Amino acid sequence: MPTQPTGHAPPSSYSTASPETVMTTREAFLRVFPGVMVAMFLAAADQTILASALPTIASSLGGLADISWVVVAYLLAATIAAPLYGHLGDRFGRRRMLLAALAVFTLASLACALAPSLLLLICARAVQGLGGGGLMTLAQALIGEHVSPRERGRFSGYFATVFALASTSGPVLGAYLTEHLSWRAVFAVNLPLGVIAAGLALRVPQAPIVRAGKFRPDIVGALLFSLATLALLFALSSGGHRFAWLSWEFAVLAAAALTGYALLVRWERRAADPVIPIRFLAVPAIIRSDALVVCFAAALFSTILYLPLYLQLGRGLGIGQSGLLLLPITLSMVTASAVTGRLVTRTGHVTIFPQLGLGLATVTYLALAASLTVAPTSVVLALTVAIGIGLGMVMPPTQVTVQLAAGRASLGAATASISLSRAVGGAAGVAVAGAILFALIGSGGGLSAVGFRQIMEGGPAYVGLLSPNERAALAAHLDHAYRVVFLVIAGVTAVGAFIARTIPPPDWSQRGDSADNAH
Repeated sequence: MPTQPTGHAPPSSYSTASPETVMTTREAFLRVFPGVMVAMFLAAADQTILASALPTIASSLGGLADISWVVVAYLLAATIAAPLYGHLGDRFGRRRMLLAALAVFTLASLACALAPSLLLLICARAVQGLGGGGLMTLAQALIGEHVSPRERGRFSGYFATVFALASTSGPVLGAYLTEHLSWRAVFAVNLPLGVIAAGLALRVPQAPIVRAGKFRPDIVGALLFSLATLALLFALSSGGHRFAWLSWEFAVLAAAALTGYALLVRWERRAADPVIPIRFLAVPAIIRSDALVVCFAAALFSTILYLPLYLQLGRGLGIGQSGLLLLPITLSMVTASAVTGRLVTRTGHVTIFPQLGLGLATVTYLALAASLTVAPTSVVLALTVAIGIGLGMVMPPTQVTVQLAAGRASLGAATASISLSRAVGGAAGVAVAGAILFALIGSGGGLSAVGFRQIMEGGPAYVGLLSPNERAALAAHLDHAYRVVFLVIAGVTAVGAFIARTIPPPDWSQRGDSADNAH
């Protein structure tokens, strides 16, 4: 009897999960999905919920030049935490570790709400990210643990929908809380939601632990990765306004990052329990999918975080309005993710969707850059709808590709590699976009060079005090800066589309643990 062709769905009886833990689609949707959905929503929303509140926080606590680290600290900590939780979940149980991550996240949210200074807020955000990184990784791994591969496309669509909804509605919620209560309410709202998430997570069955043997924490690997990533992101976020791109400071930081990553690869190849799954570098489907996710996350987070700022300062909209105007991209991403997930499950075709989605996003970012100066706000929002559709087609098939290529024995590490890639891409995207904006605005002269700090700290209220000529000059300068940002993002999504073309389609007939065999 001939096997099914590569790229088509496997028989429904095929499952890499243990028989004791596999559920029907209905059982998994009713029992497992709610238990991980709220946790994942919290982690994803907190990556973008401050987008509309950043000017208010800068005004309240000061430190405008370092305000982006309120976001980057969370993303960086989540980056570090993702692989740690992936391995800990494999060793000690994923539900148990999910509850631990929720505890860290919720307590850190309380510390953020009470932070009296920007430095303490950044530190609390870093701790919050240590919990948030675990929520993202373990939520997806738990679905892979209880759902057969045939249905993972559908649930990956659900997950991508939740992620898109949380990421893009975060600024809306943040804007509402900041405008009507306080920026501190943005963090305080996590307290009751964290308790609800923990209660729902307790309903998820505790599956048998897959991996055996003594667990050896990879402290050296974690330190190397943390220091290298910190150096890289500090260089990217500081270039152009703390020091010049061609300065010795930037060169030293870049060299330190490259050296740290080189030492990391060498160390992890010998580590018994590597914090970074280096063996995945030998699996084309995994390493290329992870690179694709980096491009996706860089485009998504830079757009979601800096678009409200442009609408506030460049178009004169209020905090609440700028947050609500992210709804078009939210709804389009949600719809595209859900539809793509179902199509993956129904057809078995996987790699075509990221190619089409990132191709569409590239064309739309180019159109946005070309028309930003003359386009009315309604046209700008219409273009963001097309961007949302394109980005919404990426994550569901990519999640399926990586999990199938890794096999069940490496499910936690494979899921962590996706979360890791998403966090690295998001942090890098935010840092690069912020660096470009500061560099271009700081070199503009006149109002932009002298008064931009006051404009940022004062937000729309300060913009309203400017004369018509000053507002027109500010809008023109912001248009130029954001045009460059959108062109850069278009380049990133174009690279992602090219990478998507090189990802081998999954062989549904393979039932072994591909990544482990490659080790």
